[in-house]
Amino acid sequence: MILDVLAVVGAIILVLLSVVLVHEGGHFLVAKLSGIRVDEFSVGFGPRIAARTLGETTYSLRIIPAGGYVRMAGMLGLEGEADAGERNFYRATIPKRLATIMAGVAANMIFAGLLFTVIFAWPNASHIQPGAAAQLAGLHDGDVIVSVDAQPIRHDTAAHVSSDLHAATAKAQGQPMTVVYSSGGTAHTARIAPSLIIVNGIQPPGTASPGPGATPAPTATAGAVRTIATIPVGLEFVVTAVNGQPVSAGDPAQLLAGSTPALISGFVINDDGTRGASYTNLRASGVSDGSGGDGAIQAAWRLGVSPNFDGEALPQALGDGFGQIPTFVTTTVKDLANLVTNPKSGGITGPQGLSGPVGIVRQTVTATHQGGRSLTYWIAFISMNLGLVNILPIPFLDGGKAVLILIEAIRRRRLDPRREAMIYAVGLALVVVFVIYVTIGDVSRPG
Repeated sequence: MILDVLAVVGAIILVLLSVVLVHEGGHFLVAKLSGIRVDEFSVGFGPRIAARTLGETTYSLRIIPAGGYVRMAGMLGLEGEADAGERNFYRATIPKRLATIMAGVAANMIFAGLLFTVIFAWPNASHIQPGAAAQLAGLHDGDVIVSVDAQPIRHDTAAHVSSDLHAATAKAQGQPMTVVYSSGGTAHTARIAPSLIIVNGIQPPGTASPGPGATPAPTATAGAVRTIATIPVGLEFVVTAVNGQPVSAGDPAQLLAGSTPALISGFVINDDGTRGASYTNLRASGVSDGSGGDGAIQAAWRLGVSPNFDGEALPQALGDGFGQIPTFVTTTVKDLANLVTNPKSGGITGPQGLSGPVGIVRQTVTATHQGGRSLTYWIAFISMNLGLVNILPIPFLDGGKAVLILIEAIRRRRLDPRREAMIYAVGLALVVVFVIYVTIGDVSRPG
């Protein structure tokens, strides 16, 4: 228990320090290259624990391990600031100042791309979902599926493994399949009837989804008829019965809907891979074929295997890793627009709203329990978020500082340093208020 708590605390510190120090490291490196004097690079906040001066920069370790900062000489040119003469930040050319300010955002995105590259190149052992078809047939975590109905399964990339398994199960349409798998280097053959899996991508208005890794409380009980949208958003639901009978073979959407929506029973697979709550008598209306998508309820046949793969070659892993960044940016912008413009979404503090410190800690706990691969993904995700947030044109954030520098370039003269400092103070206050507002939403969500 104590070791588990220490591991979680260590992971939270790792997430916070890694993404913030990479961000500040970007500022530090470009400032040095631009000739700007850097007086301090701090790891953490609060009172100093230790410090060492190398050259003109003091490298310090502080007591609160929640990030860090870079202090450059003459950031605004106010009285009382350290003065490095021509090496003050505000005396650097506009291109150098812009590069220094935006280097933090660039560093976060590059860091995320490298972490995603590691994930794509990282060999992955299989995980067998509890209660799913593969586990019932005797497969265990780490087993490698070699072929399905005499069709080889490629293991060079995650996409190929998933594609081949999905194609095989879709072709079988619920009929038992001959699966050859390797366990501990020994080949085995099993006859497996795939499970019917539903993923709900629709959040009912006014409801809350469970926190990451949480076990949702059953909301449909025997005798009650609820819609399939009762299932928590994004979680996989294993169907065990349709209209009170064992699941038969056939097209998923037709089995679950047809002319008259079926009543289904089954159980949820939690985010952390454990078996979750059971549900009975859910009316399966509006189900389509597919593996799950936003705004849809989709069903498909699955073996219940998170497949293994050997890892991608470095060039492909680099392309796929850095390819996550534009996808993330466009998806985030679309999701934010939906939160603001769609009343049914619940808004920024709603069930699918933004996460602040509390949400980050919750998800870090879940990622830590899921292993190194999940934690690496989570750090990459947080790094991209930090970069994207900092590019917003809000004073105090990097994007806001860049806007003020561009205004200076257009006006051909600086803003009054005292006025600029006041703008930054107002921006900081707005950021703090917004973080508190988002945190209230975090706390109000079940966790």
